[in-house]
Amino acid sequence: MAPALRPLRQDDIYKARYVVGGALSPDGATAVYVLSETHGSGSEERQATSLWQVSTRGGRSRRLTGEAGDDSSPRFAADGKSVFFLSTRSNVQQVHRIALDGGEADQLTDLPQGVGAFDLSPDGGTIAFTALAAPPQPPGPNDHVRISRSWYRMDGLGYLQDMGQAVYTMPSRGGKPKPITGHDGVVMALAFSPDGTRLGYLLTGQEHHEFMRGSLRVVELTGESAETVADNQAIMSFFWCNDRQLGFVGFPGDNLSRQSQLFVIGIDGKRARSRTADLDIAVGGLIQTNSPAARTPARPVVIGDEVCMPITDGGEAQVHSISLAGARRSETVVAGARVIGLIDGNDRSLLLAVQTPNAPPELALFDIESGTERTLTRHNRAWQARIQWPEVEHVTARVTRGVEVEGWVLKPRHEEPPYRTILYIHGGPHAGFGASFNDDFQELVGAGYAVAYCNPRGSTGYGDDFSTAIIGCWGKPELKDFDAFLDKLVADGIADPDRLGVTGVSGGGHLSGWLIGNSRRYKAAVPEQGVYNMLSMWGVSDAGKELISLEMDGDPHRVPERYWELSPLAHAHKCRTPTLLIQGENDLRCPMEQAEQFYTALEAAGCEVELLRLANCSHGLELIGPPPLRRYRMNAIREWFDAHIE
Repeated sequence: MAPALRPLRQDDIYKARYVVGGALSPDGATAVYVLSETHGSGSEERQATSLWQVSTRGGRSRRLTGEAGDDSSPRFAADGKSVFFLSTRSNVQQVHRIALDGGEADQLTDLPQGVGAFDLSPDGGTIAFTALAAPPQPPGPNDHVRISRSWYRMDGLGYLQDMGQAVYTMPSRGGKPKPITGHDGVVMALAFSPDGTRLGYLLTGQEHHEFMRGSLRVVELTGESAETVADNQAIMSFFWCNDRQLGFVGFPGDNLSRQSQLFVIGIDGKRARSRTADLDIAVGGLIQTNSPAARTPARPVVIGDEVCMPITDGGEAQVHSISLAGARRSETVVAGARVIGLIDGNDRSLLLAVQTPNAPPELALFDIESGTERTLTRHNRAWQARIQWPEVEHVTARVTRGVEVEGWVLKPRHEEPPYRTILYIHGGPHAGFGASFNDDFQELVGAGYAVAYCNPRGSTGYGDDFSTAIIGCWGKPELKDFDAFLDKLVADGIADPDRLGVTGVSGGGHLSGWLIGNSRRYKAAVPEQGVYNMLSMWGVSDAGKELISLEMDGDPHRVPERYWELSPLAHAHKCRTPTLLIQGENDLRCPMEQAEQFYTALEAAGCEVELLRLANCSHGLELIGPPPLRRYRMNAIREWFDAHIE
């Protein structure tokens, strides 16, 4: 007899295992993948990654590396018999190599400062990696900082003038690393050309760069010739189309509010053309995921004159084949009501990490010719079988003529409708929610709440007009969208209108703060790491003037009234909703002063309010970081809602 199912508890979340990367062997017979799981308990509990191996024909997975450190970024040797990877087992990240038939891993690099991104040449003979010039040192009492650049710090990294990385190469059998670029800026990614004679790399954080902008460069392996292909542009990622062209995901006119597009450019920096401008699709996996799988890297797969790329279509992350030459076209390859991560592939198969609202990402293989898909791992099957998972209902709400919002609600099966309901708002603001597995959603459902989430205007995946509809009017269109969405849930008997709460992180924190100053329908609110004063945000955030001037459609000295009107701080005196503000002490994107101002204004207005200051927490780390931090944050949220929503 099968055991009775029960609601999810917090400890269950930390049994989840997430596929967060991988590589396909040259013959396509084997996959090595990265698995993220929780080890330890109490204050020693940590999220760790290791490498696993599985046959693409199916069968039992085998652990390839142990628990000594975090292992990631596998790359197969040319003969398919071993794998190169990054590991922190020696306290700082280094490149290692391990044979698939067993044995211990060999450490190939030994830089005291460690290495960052890395790649392996197509012939397997050369390793390329990034590294600082020396190990970073903690600031001393007299290490004063003098700033002279426009964009001078980045959340999670700190002062950019201290972050000079170079690209190094060395033989894959071992040897002395050789720098082939100068130590200047932060190298976000690098990749060998198909013929192995050049390296492309994406560099940001140089003195002339603005927020979210970087330079795409190509350097000969000798280091004698380096070319800037694209400079100071908003580039999210890149890949080689062939030996003479690069593809990159960027924004038309560097406008971050528009949907990202795929561009192709020659290595001489000429003839940059968008391959998706006429298609109005969002290139890249832009579905927000609140779990350790949030930063799973995508690897485009070039097949002739086409490339398989992740695409965001509403609440789905799909894989499309996009033409690199000739007529512009995009064809769906893999889709469905789920979030599909493309992590590797060849001209026959695509290696995927697939998740749904009720299932963490598992590894799958898609056969291009037959169109069939095979699930390769089931790491979560045992613990999932004991849980009473929520019913997922897709909801479409009409706002006005020509405007609809797409949303979802997770309904707790152990409660009766109408439910206590939490409106959870995504960040960005130009991102979206969808069919991803979100740890905090599931924990709230287990506590007896329905979790409702939708993609209001400003979200990506619905076309440029929808994404840019909030420029110069942040909060106003979204308020109407959320009201229509919740009205629909109330009318359908799902949400109890007298037991509603609201929360969200970053852009979702801003909108949570905006709603409680402009609506009385919420019984409790938990805005996290939000933007509450547009005027000061312009000057203190690492996104600062570059992002806020764009979103406000003008600089503060030109439209100061708009900045103030669209600030939740300006409406705090009207708020009567019990509010818990959560902000990270190390957040440079939405700095602590934002929450401090909002807290002071709410307290002065007589509103019940508390401010939770998370130690050692940068922007969004409480969603994907150390388990003790994630547990503490969720306990605070759940207790606040429990105390105010009966």
